[in-house]
Amino acid sequence: MHKIVAILGSPHINGNGAFALDCILKGAKEKGAIFLKYELSKINIKNCLGCRKCVENGGVCVLKDDFTEIFENIKTADTVIISSPIYINQVNGYTKTFLDRCYPLTDKYHKPRFGKRNVIMLCTYGAPIPFIFSKYIRNTGKSLKAMGLVNNRNIIIHGCTTIDKVKNDVKLQSKLISIGKNI
Repeated sequence: MHKIVAILGSPHINGNGAFALDCILKGAKEKGAIFLKYELSKINIKNCLGCRKCVENGGVCVLKDDFTEIFENIKTADTVIISSPIYINQVNGYTKTFLDRCYPLTDKYHKPRFGKRNVIMLCTYGAPIPFIFSKYIRNTGKSLKAMGLVNNRNIIIHGCTTIDKVKNDVKLQSKLISIGKNI
């Protein structure tokens, strides 16, 4: 059975990123996948200290918070979906903190410590220009490779000037469900 860990970085748990993520998960569930969904704005994840103790401790972080559960589930996942709004040309603070805390997935040689898993980056933003942040999103995905998080798909939804853009776009919902079915 395909296991998905879904990360919602947006504080808008009923917003565009959340609804888009739910559409993907709906499609995946229809094909028999199981998933765990984490809403970062609702849980306690401390900022990475940059102490590198995780490198020395076999991937165990010195910080004790809600990230420990997420981390353990990522290690056994087939796919990780990271949904984040783009704020000021990059993922928002919740998502950045999450990404920083994924560092224990790499070893001292910057190789994946726990194997590889597929990553889908799902990003929403308000600018009406398609693909304006695609280079940034692509580079963010590439930076995860050393951790074994292989970015194999980016989903970019632009023009999210209202919180219900995705809810009102049936064609987009259908596309997202189809993506979920093909994970």
